[in-house]
Amino acid sequence: MGLYLRTGKAVKAGAPVQWRGSVDRARVGCMLMRLSSVQAPSHCLSAHIHRANTDMFAVPSLLAAMTIAGAFWVGVLAARRLRDWGDNTRALEQGDGPLALAAASGAPSDNASVKKVRARVAERLQASLESGAGIAAAGGNAPRGAEDLDIDGLRVGDVILIEASDKLVEGDFVVEGILRLREGGTTTVVAIMADGARKRWLIGSREREDWFAVEPILDHGLAGEPPRNIQPRRDSARVYALSRRGQASVAAVGSHGRPQGSRVGTYVYRAGARDVLWLERWGGEVVMGEGLALARHAVSFLPGS
Repeated sequence: MGLYLRTGKAVKAGAPVQWRGSVDRARVGCMLMRLSSVQAPSHCLSAHIHRANTDMFAVPSLLAAMTIAGAFWVGVLAARRLRDWGDNTRALEQGDGPLALAAASGAPSDNASVKKVRARVAERLQASLESGAGIAAAGGNAPRGAEDLDIDGLRVGDVILIEASDKLVEGDFVVEGILRLREGGTTTVVAIMADGARKRWLIGSREREDWFAVEPILDHGLAGEPPRNIQPRRDSARVYALSRRGQASVAAVGSHGRPQGSRVGTYVYRAGARDVLWLERWGGEVVMGEGLALARHAVSFLPGS
């Protein structure tokens, strides 16, 4: 039988062994005792237990080292964040950094477009007052903000701004009259508006996504119940087909140009995706407007007061 010592060479039985120290002698003695089934002394068992304990404590030591290293880098990142926060705070205090926008106030806007629109509104309201029309129908003079104004809160004298690709309906209009048509749980607003000599109607409601901006047609020649298909203009071959109709109760203010009545029949005709025809039947009289369907975001409002 041969033995391997620290030299890594095999030692045959009976051959002289060159011992490198007392440690080698003790290890060889313990190995021989285990091979010969002789109970090993206590110092052999204690050496075996020492090596096992050394291996057992190696993994926890590694984990502890990794934890310490992670905590170190977390501290470094936190210190950098605190440094950056301190720099930004000093920049704000010194006025070097971007500050928050100032809160909106009740002061008039300095925007040139807004000033132009408000000047036109003031001129038309003054003309309305001098003619004795419209101030009682304006619905009061309580202050309102443009951000809170919607189609169902319009008053006579308010401004309607329409941004569209078609010049037929695009422009800044002043409200001259308002119809509120209530059908079931839906209230449709018809705003009669003008931009100088241009007359238009805006039809819409908060419950519907499709709003209409139409131009009045005065010489259509219809009376009584409208047909299912209409060709409104003799110089155009466009034919509109009935899309929907209904009956509504009416509340009217301002200069709207409609007959007196408490109920009205409404008709919507379409020709293609955007072209629309709006009809109102007041007894035997028919009121008609031709125009385009609009997205709600294309329309905005400014209070006239």
